[in-house]
Amino acid sequence: MSHADTVTYSAGAVETALAVLSGSAPAPLPRHKHDLSREQVRETQSGRVLAAAIVLFAEQGYAATTVMHIAQRAGVSRKTYYELFDSKEDVFLDAYRAVSVLLDAARDSLDQEQDRPELAPDTIEDYCRFLLQFLAIIPAATRMFFLEALGVGPRVRARRNESITEFVAGIAPALQQLRSRYEPALPPLDTQLCYAITAAGIEMIVQHLADGDPETLTTLAPEVSDLVRAIVTPNHTAHRSR
Repeated sequence: MSHADTVTYSAGAVETALAVLSGSAPAPLPRHKHDLSREQVRETQSGRVLAAAIVLFAEQGYAATTVMHIAQRAGVSRKTYYELFDSKEDVFLDAYRAVSVLLDAARDSLDQEQDRPELAPDTIEDYCRFLLQFLAIIPAATRMFFLEALGVGPRVRARRNESITEFVAGIAPALQQLRSRYEPALPPLDTQLCYAITAAGIEMIVQHLADGDPETLTTLAPEVSDLVRAIVTPNHTAHRSR
């Protein structure tokens, strides 16, 4: 049984990985005697490996990236790499989970934003732009998350499906409430339609990333919001936020 099947990835490692990717990495581990616990050292090393893998998978693809490439980029030995992960697929799986944390944070931030206007047909574009801005924060992670996952293997594809299910579970209540408030004559919005909206949005992002940069993803906000309105509040599709 593999590492990813037996060990729950550490929140500390994920935080380190995202810090490295955002340019605020912690200082390198000291080579001399230190007071760090074994777990702290492991989390830091794991986080650096995850960050290195995300960048390399985004830059040169999963197939062309080797374990040695990742270890060298992370500044760890091959032996240390295999103490942390059993395989290249395992590090991809944990890297994918790390990016999922970023998406969850984006959704949670949106839910907790006090000054954000109420979700309505005319404000959907604002919400879409906010989510797309989060994807642009760490371009390498976005490329890996959307472009590389399908070609890796069944375990990663299964995790991808779980991520989509978790995302839909997070946004479905708001979309269903939006339908009931603005389109009371229409049938309630079922979860499958929320999946369809998410799948279409993912495809739009994938198409954009095939030729464009993650930093320009916010240009998709009008198109994504038009998609949401067309399905959730079809009688309000003519209204656009300014």
